[in-house]
Amino acid sequence: MQKISGFIISALLLLPLWCSAQDTTRYPINDMKGVRVGIDLSKLALPLIYSDRTGFEASVDAHIKKNFFAVAEAGWLRVDLKNDTAYHYKANGFYGKLGIDYNLLKSRRPYSNDLLYAGFRYGMSGFWHKADGITIPKQYWPAVHEQHIDQTRLTAHWIEFVMGVKAEVLKNFYLGVSFRGKFLIVKPKDSSKPYQIPGYGKGTSSFVIGMNYCVSYNIHF
Repeated sequence: MQKISGFIISALLLLPLWCSAQDTTRYPINDMKGVRVGIDLSKLALPLIYSDRTGFEASVDAHIKKNFFAVAEAGWLRVDLKNDTAYHYKANGFYGKLGIDYNLLKSRRPYSNDLLYAGFRYGMSGFWHKADGITIPKQYWPAVHEQHIDQTRLTAHWIEFVMGVKAEVLKNFYLGVSFRGKFLIVKPKDSSKPYQIPGYGKGTSSFVIGMNYCVSYNIHF
């Protein structure tokens, strides 16, 4: 089963690259008209990978000048992590990101607007977390029960550097994959570090690596 899942994931990751490489004829880059609206399929698949998480993310990008694209991303994450003998942890919140992408391609396929891009994002998240029924396991003394973390509202800020590809597989329809290195610059102010920061990742790490797999559509004005 793991081999089959690995093959499917690898095929999805390589599909945009394969589509963008099918025509090697060089064409000048043309301007993308309108805006491109997309959703992150990897966030929709979270419950299939992690039973304790549910999320959604949408994105919008638009050509602004030459090879530069303005990008906005926003999403939501809910965490419900339960261990019947140790704790019940919950978190819920929203996040947004703003940034710029630069298209590294100097040519394109006919009638397409493929991107091989590098960029950055500034991200911010507002969320809450809490935990009930925390049990400290018995070691030298009897186990301690009924500890808890009150519901606390938190914020976090980070920057992320992005490398990715968007391939126009059908007219105005794109598949894209991106890899992201994220640096936490403003940590949540709470002695109990969050399990997950929406939009960022593991709350105990100052640097995380992430991936997005997006399907998008170019809306012409």
